[in-house]
Parts: sequence; C-alpha cells; structure tokens
Amino acid sequence: MIKVKFIFAAILMLAFFWPGKCCLAQEDKPVWQREFSAGFNQATGNTQNSQISADLNANRKTSYDEWTVKGSTFYSSQNKKMDGQKHAGALRYAFSFWQRRWYNFYKFAAEHDKFAKIDYRLIPSTGAGYWFSDTETMRFMMELGFGAEHTDYTDSTKRKTDTIVLPRAFFQKKVFANSAFEQDVTLFFNLSEGDEYRLRSETRLNNPLSDKILLRLSFVDEFDSNPPQAAKKNDTRTILSLVYSF
Repeated sequence: MIKVKFIFAAILMLAFFWPGKCCLAQEDKPVWQREFSAGFNQATGNTQNSQISADLNANRKTSYDEWTVKGSTFYSSQNKKMDGQKHAGALRYAFSFWQRRWYNFYKFAAEHDKFAKIDYRLIPSTGAGYWFSDTETMRFMMELGFGAEHTDYTDSTKRKTDTIVLPRAFFQKKVFANSAFEQDVTLFFNLSEGDEYRLRSETRLNNPLSDKILLRLSFVDEFDSNPPQAAKKNDTRTILSLVYSF
C-alpha cells in the first residue's frame, strides 16, 4: 500500500508546481491563486501545548468550474521532544450547472494525526451543492456529499472502512471595510455505524495588511463521537498566522 506521506507530498507538489494558467477558452483566462500561511497555535484537548503550523492552498476558478488543492501540517513539542504531529491534504474539483448556482464536486482527502492515534485516514467523496450567494461582499453555500472513509490506527484499534455522508456549509462575509469573516462546517456521519460521527468547524477572521499579505485569526474545533482509546473527543486550536498570496 502506498504510504500516506507520499499522498501528502503529491498534494503539496500540485499546489506548488501546477501552472499559473491553463489552456481553456481564451476569454476565461483562469489563473491559479496560491497562498502560504505560517502561525503559532495554542491548543487544548488532545494537545495541551504550543504548536507551529503551516498551510498551503491553491485555487483556480472560472465561470463554470473550480479546482482546489489544500495542504496543512503542524508539530508540537515539549522540552525539545515532539508530542504532537498532524498532516492533512485535499484535492477537489467542482463543476457548475443550472444557471451556475448548482454544482457537483469530486474530492479526495487524506489525514494523519499521530496524537489522536490516526496513522492515516483516506476520504474519497462526491456530491452536489448550491450557492445561495456568490458576490464580492458575501458568499454562502451548502452541499451534501457521499463517500468512503478508510482509517488505519497507530495502536491496536482495528482498521476500518465506512460509508459516510458529508453535509457541509460555508459562509463568508466582508466586515470592517476589507476584512472578512469565514465559517466552514463539515459533518462526517457514519452510515455503517449509525451512532458515530465527526464534526469539523473552522472560523476565520482575515485582515489584509497589503495586497499580498494578510493577518488571519482562526479557531478550529474537531469533535469525534467515538475516538480511539486514550484520545479525547474534542480537539481545539487557536491559530494566529501571516498569510502570503502569490
């Protein structure tokens, strides 16, 4: 089986080296927008110490489709000894239809969380969504996806593959002139085990400092109704980071 670290590396390389322009119709002229962020985390839950994080995101959007590549990583240490390690990556494609408000999407995500006993988690999914608003001042969409979730653990917990449903909501609103508030919530509901679910919520406040640099305050809350042994149900991270767009 291909090691998950190679999957993360491939996703990050896509974000770095994908051409800035693609060969579609001349009138669309789509361009890849990339951003890199680095910050300091103060964590509670499964990790109780300070952490360093880094994120790399790339997005290319035209009037009818959108590609998104994401990668993130963080480490935590105490007394010069690592006690936390987490990586995540995702590749997503979406295509608009019906007056370009509806869309269907295809996504592949991979995760690793050493402290939560997750060696790797692979999530291929597909579904459809609807943009209620997609303007410069406000963006709001909801979507529903279906997929599979394969999880391999670092302890004696038996590996498993489950069928899941993934409702998601995203909201972005400009506030305080050029600043923006964002809320992104995804529920991972396990259809194979009806009483198991995970919830991931990320709240962001972006404050531009220049055309290329912004200051971002993020709060990430991850909940697992049935975590592996010795892992807590709730993980929270508060992240203050500088973001560079290129």
